[in-house]
Amino acid sequence: MTIDDEGNPPFPLKSTPTPSSDAQWRPDPASFNAPQIVSESLDCFNKAIESPTIASLQNVMFPNAFWRDHLFLTWDLRTLHGLDKISTYLSGPETSKKLASVKITPTTGNYKRQPFLDPSDTKSFNITAFIDVESDEGVGEGIIKLFLDGDNNWKVFNIYTALVAIKGHPEHSGLNRPHGGLHGDQSNDPRNWKERLEWSVNFTDSSPTVLVVGAGQADLTVAARLKQLDIPTLVIDKNPRIGDNWRNRYHSLVLHDPVWYDHLPYLPFPKTWPIFTPKDKLGDWLEHYAATMELAVWTSTTVGPSEYRDGKWTIKLSRNGEERTLTPRHVILCTGQSGEPNIVNFENEEAFPGPVTHSSKWTGPERLRGKKVIVIGAGNTGHDIAHSLVSSGAFPTIVQRSSTHVSSSDIGLKTLLGSLYFEGGPEAEEADLLAFSTPNSVLKGIAQMITTGLRAMDKDGPMLAGLEKVGFRINDGPDGAGLLFQYFECGGSYYIDIGASAMIAEGQIGLKHANINKFTEKGILFDDGEELEAAEIVVATGYKNMRTTAGIVFPCVKGCVNVVGGMDEEGETRTLFRDSGHPGFWFMGMNLAHCRYFSRLLALRIAGEELGLSTPRYK
Repeated sequence: MTIDDEGNPPFPLKSTPTPSSDAQWRPDPASFNAPQIVSESLDCFNKAIESPTIASLQNVMFPNAFWRDHLFLTWDLRTLHGLDKISTYLSGPETSKKLASVKITPTTGNYKRQPFLDPSDTKSFNITAFIDVESDEGVGEGIIKLFLDGDNNWKVFNIYTALVAIKGHPEHSGLNRPHGGLHGDQSNDPRNWKERLEWSVNFTDSSPTVLVVGAGQADLTVAARLKQLDIPTLVIDKNPRIGDNWRNRYHSLVLHDPVWYDHLPYLPFPKTWPIFTPKDKLGDWLEHYAATMELAVWTSTTVGPSEYRDGKWTIKLSRNGEERTLTPRHVILCTGQSGEPNIVNFENEEAFPGPVTHSSKWTGPERLRGKKVIVIGAGNTGHDIAHSLVSSGAFPTIVQRSSTHVSSSDIGLKTLLGSLYFEGGPEAEEADLLAFSTPNSVLKGIAQMITTGLRAMDKDGPMLAGLEKVGFRINDGPDGAGLLFQYFECGGSYYIDIGASAMIAEGQIGLKHANINKFTEKGILFDDGEELEAAEIVVATGYKNMRTTAGIVFPCVKGCVNVVGGMDEEGETRTLFRDSGHPGFWFMGMNLAHCRYFSRLLALRIAGEELGLSTPRYK
């Protein structure tokens, strides 16, 4: 089978394009010299892109090949599918100028990054190789996937290139780490390290180039990247402490992603870290991270009046009641990809005498022992709150108004992440390189097959079968692509099961699937005429798009910025880490793994603008 014209493969990366009918013989994989094959293929590939016509490219690439590029060629996130689009892209004025200096070579000197043959494919052969890329502006890294065509010629099915460093402006890490011992007469600065740090954190006589709003994982990772690029950056947060955005969330919250997937850049979690991180532990780690990375963070700080004019912002801040006006050139909004709480107004809500609390403000369940609680919403948060209520001796009922994608933490996550993110697996940055090299349209095809396989495994099992038996409505994610694409495209309406599914199936957590008619003095009346009683109602109805927060905090961008999240027509994330629709304004968000990876790209994009290499795409 082959990838169709829309880029939706029925089973990508496990079969090459349809071989010719006269190709009867296939070579023995034991005879492959992978490094030599990669080297020779890249030599041919470099020659082909000197004049990237369809005719020259078809000798080295499959007709339905992909080129995924993150900043290296045109300072944007792009995925090109098919020789026609790739040729047009490479021949564009911006790209062709840079392409003249591009060199693509196999990664050498790193034994962990040697080319390898995919051992799971017994019918068609493919080699995955790490590559180094270089242009007159920067250096990067990437992945190339080679397949044998029907005539036993190695061709490129997928190439991935990503900018890692701008020439002449390397990060202050590794071989370029700061000395640390220079002070006094040696540096012509009598202040010691602590005094210099306090001066830089307070921006005593200067203004930051970048203002980052929020102090969660998105804010701190991009600030850490910018600091290593020598771009003055200030992080502000309305909370009293770094990490309060996690500490203040519901009592039982624990990350559903495993530790191997969640490392932060420069400072991975220690080997003693639990597999799933409790919220307060993560909050403390973020506070430790900011201190260790020497980030400038102002807590108890809010944004006041602001305007953008002539390429810079004028923003009034209130820090512990003291006002300060700053003039950064860039603002990054990192207040959470989910944005403002989605407060749903139900009919006759004032009739209910008990508390009605959105999940973002809900506290611990201890006060509700022995009482009935209604939880409106059947995503991760609704399940977690209901789970904690059962553990505290309460009697919760989840109200499910649509369907939910449910995936097992033990089986589903291991299947999705286990080949790259696991105990003893590759380092996070190396796993990221392999993971993000795959175009999302190809990844979606893989996810569809994984989801089908997981469904088959659990068809008669305790989780999904038990849920369906009691009337819980389950979906398989967008186009049957499961958990990852439910997260990418929808941002919610999924649950990674850590125990609540069994509680629902066994009746410990009640279930009501119906539309709400109105609130009553006792609880909620549903369209089917049934009324549920409750002492308290928790509304786990999710959050609005992040652009809503942008318009509230910075009114001048309201109506200008694009919808945040989801995917564009090429399969790249919309707006996050990219042009927002307003100059000097950026969005940053998603889980810890995405923040680890995309923080470098956003920091480099801003550095490119500051150096005059990347120009804003606005009129």
